[in-house]
Amino acid sequence: MEFKTPNPGIGWTWIINLLVKALSVLLPVLTPEIRKLLEESLLDLYKKAVETPNPWDDFLVRMLLRILSIPVPGE
Repeated sequence: MEFKTPNPGIGWTWIINLLVKALSVLLPVLTPEIRKLLEESLLDLYKKAVETPNPWDDFLVRMLLRILSIPVPGE
């Protein structure tokens, strides 16, 4: 018996594209203060993620930074 994917159109690429589209609509309407706080929080989170031994921490926060077009430190 062959197992079929319930919806082959939904995958990581689709999810990331959806996130990028949703955030690209939401970010421009944020006040500059909130945008700055969001950037600072994610950069602090990235510093903490780098300190952990788990590489998935780094990956997740780096992906969020890239989706939000925030420069990743050291890249």
